Amino acid sequence: MARNALLGLLALAALLAVTLIDLAPPAPLAADAPAGSFSAVRAHEHLQIIARAPHPVGSAEHARVRGHLIAELRELGLDVRVQEGVGVLPLDDYDDAVPMGRMRTIVATRPGTDPTGKVVLAAHYDSVAASPGASDDGAGVATILEVARALPDKVRNDVVFLLTDGEEDGLLGAEAFTRKGFAGEGTVVVLNNEARGNRGTVQTFRTSPGAAPLMSLYGSVAPHPSADSAFAAVMSVLPNNTDFHAFGRAGWLGIDSAFVGGGAYYHSPLDDPAHLDQGSLQQMGANSLALTRALAETDLASMKSGDELVYFTVPGLLVRYPAWLEPVVAGAALVLAGVLVRVLRRRTGSRPPSMDGTASTSHKPEHGTASAPHTPDNKTASVPRTFAAAGLAFVLVAVTAAAGYGLWPLLQLIRPEYAGMLAGDPYRPWLYQAGLLVLTLALVLAARRFAVHGASSVLLVALLGVLFAVLSPGGSHTLTWPALFAAAGWLVARRVRGDGWQVLALTLGSTPAVMLLGGTAVGSLDIGLQFGGVLAAPHFALMLLLLLPLIDRVRVRGLPVAAAVTAVGLIVAGLAVDRFDAEHPRQVRLAYAMDEGSGQAVWGRLTDEPGNDGKRWFGQDGWATEPAPKAAALRAPALDVLKDESAAGRRTLTLRLTPAGTPLVGLSVESRLGPLVVDGRELRTGNGFTYHAPSGPLEVTLVVRAGETTRVRVFGRGYDLSVVPGYEPPAETAVMGPQTTVFREVTV
Repeated sequence: MARNALLGLLALAALLAVTLIDLAPPAPLAADAPAGSFSAVRAHEHLQIIARAPHPVGSAEHARVRGHLIAELRELGLDVRVQEGVGVLPLDDYDDAVPMGRMRTIVATRPGTDPTGKVVLAAHYDSVAASPGASDDGAGVATILEVARALPDKVRNDVVFLLTDGEEDGLLGAEAFTRKGFAGEGTVVVLNNEARGNRGTVQTFRTSPGAAPLMSLYGSVAPHPSADSAFAAVMSVLPNNTDFHAFGRAGWLGIDSAFVGGGAYYHSPLDDPAHLDQGSLQQMGANSLALTRALAETDLASMKSGDELVYFTVPGLLVRYPAWLEPVVAGAALVLAGVLVRVLRRRTGSRPPSMDGTASTSHKPEHGTASAPHTPDNKTASVPRTFAAAGLAFVLVAVTAAAGYGLWPLLQLIRPEYAGMLAGDPYRPWLYQAGLLVLTLALVLAARRFAVHGASSVLLVALLGVLFAVLSPGGSHTLTWPALFAAAGWLVARRVRGDGWQVLALTLGSTPAVMLLGGTAVGSLDIGLQFGGVLAAPHFALMLLLLLPLIDRVRVRGLPVAAAVTAVGLIVAGLAVDRFDAEHPRQVRLAYAMDEGSGQAVWGRLTDEPGNDGKRWFGQDGWATEPAPKAAALRAPALDVLKDESAAGRRTLTLRLTPAGTPLVGLSVESRLGPLVVDGRELRTGNGFTYHAPSGPLEVTLVVRAGETTRVRVFGRGYDLSVVPGYEPPAETAVMGPQTTVFREVTV
């Protein structure tokens, strides 16, 4: 009995490994790969030029990258133009100074022979100030160059290669471009590529509404598909933070894809070509090329649909079905779970206890097995007891979620330097990840001794599936299919004779739990310990709960304690292995600010400690400050009043803000009536603006109450800390988001 169950568990462990291997990025194709294929090695050669240094908006390096990209696209025979316009952060409610700026977006077009619309392959070519941006978003830019080379010269639809500007500063280039739009655009389908790390599976994590035909096409043609409508359901209620948000506001159809593993490298000086996983680049490019090629020959009007799909990836296949089936599957899983509970109440003496849904601590021989636990009485599987056990199982899952949430803060207490890691993930997270999963196993095994049993677990997962089907459409399949198959496998196991056949039925019934719950648990860890742990642990716990009928047959004394000790050992080993050094530097947010009026200056470090005066110096809370010994030779922008008119209780000021050599200028006001108008763009939210890459003086219109004065703060910002006298980069430390700010307060 124990041997067969152990073989079943080993088979399921192998299935989990196959699932993870199938989702892993493919090997990169070499430079001599066929001309019509995507080669990550060829794309990486572009990356060596694009991401050799940080290139934020307004910098000389940014202009160099733009010039290189224009030349490369023209060399490919494309019609290339640069759209210049003022972009504004496309969010409707923003309290701080609103990001905006003069953007230069590259638009390269291959005209179609009989277009039904436009296929847009998009990425952004700017980086943050601290990072060369090899992954974010050099990988997307290099993908565009290699796809443009590999795509046939003649295609049916217009294909547009869109390299947006200013994404890092607030989706500014995408907003400016989509505001003007295409002339006679027809249907527009966009494929947007992004990254939040330097490795991992390229996941299609968001789609436009009514994307059923597009996702069906993706599932049919993408050589390495990876998508899950559960992620799309989550993203639909979270703040959008890629250019895809601006594309969606413009009514474009499309999908948003990214890889997120290796978050420690995100926005870091180490996000360079040498640290980018070329397998991730290969997956991004191969999928983009296949889908672009297919869309280029498709009647794009057929991509428009009001229908939605449920979709998810299993080894070798993107499963997809109409969204209307989602509640049907959820209901079927709940009904079958109910049938299981009812059947288990009518126990027969010939069934082992794992068929009844409970365990016993006593053992006695049973015919046909070496030994078997004593079968408990009917009351242990009664409906009230099963629901009570399901409630206890829910508490257990919540405890594992709390453990996943608490691991990163615990590690920060032990190693305070972790608090500075931008993406909430260490450089070498694998031992920590394994420790969290083994700790989850220990918690499940321990709870198993307190009336949590397999039947209650199936019922819990089915109930959660129904809840998600109602509250988060598109996100319930991770629960409903495992519950449905687990209940079916258990019911079949009760009908067959022989321990081997019973184990086979239970093993087959557990396969969706391993592929969906287990795959999601391990895959979620790519997001980083800070955010991924709270997803990974409960998914892993739910998988283990559905495996209890098999786990119960393998009785190893002291296993919960051994698992807990192992988990602690893995975390301790992680602390020993993941140490900071020159190749894995500490991360710190460091900034300098100077009040031009008083000549005082401070250094600031971003922190969550309360009680600091960061808002005065940096315009926002969260900065811990200390005096800077010397003032830098920085000047704030000049502010001149061009007009001052009062009427109907309103005072209208026309101001001129003249930059003083910084790549960003801004203005914030104490109070105002009505919108700000800056360089022709109206701002209805925020307390001011930050303007990137100004080409000259800015005209600003401000409305306040008649007869009142208002306090205005003007500031300039740069990214080079070396202009500060006496500054020396900290040893073995990566400065994230370096900035210098000079400001002056005036009354108008």
